[in-house]
Amino acid sequence: MLAILLNTFLLAIWWLGYSTGHDRASADGQAALSRLQADFDGYRAEQARREVAALRAWSERYQEQVAAGQRAEAGYLEQIAQLEDQNKQLQGQINDVTQRWIDEKGKSHPIECVFTRGFVRQYNAALGYDNASVDTGHSDSVAAAGTGTGAATGQPETADARLRNSGVSQLDVLANIIDNAGQCRRWRNQINALLDEREGLQK
Repeated sequence: MLAILLNTFLLAIWWLGYSTGHDRASADGQAALSRLQADFDGYRAEQARREVAALRAWSERYQEQVAAGQRAEAGYLEQIAQLEDQNKQLQGQINDVTQRWIDEKGKSHPIECVFTRGFVRQYNAALGYDNASVDTGHSDSVAAAGTGTGAATGQPETADARLRNSGVSQLDVLANIIDNAGQCRRWRNQINALLDEREGLQK
């Protein structure tokens, strides 16, 4: 009888220890799982905040680039408009400075300026019109003049032929210079606008 009571007592003690240890282990495991879940949730929240911040920064940078491009385009268009106006003004003043000249006594004289065919040929060659030749009569562009020598294009001219009157006037030369200079300034502004836009994109 005593042995039965002793075994029962020991079994009760074992069961109590087992139950207590199981509950404690379960509680510890649940606490560890909760901490792990909290850490993971915190990591995901921090990652989400970083992604939102990166997206916001990218959006702001994109808006700045768009604004820089728009400013560069507006500046370029304004410069082109100014160049066009200036070119028109210069073209309108050509006749005023190519028709007559005034000597020291204040007497007006018609301008008699002769541009030889050789001069015009070299002028055209300097502009890249290597095969351009010269004809008599006025032309809006010196380089656009044709040939009136009767010789085939590309054939060498005699010294006398090169020194003959080309028919090109001061008006023609000045008009051509104004057109070419205007085109060069437009190209320069285009390049500067592209550089400004590129600089804005790199910021």
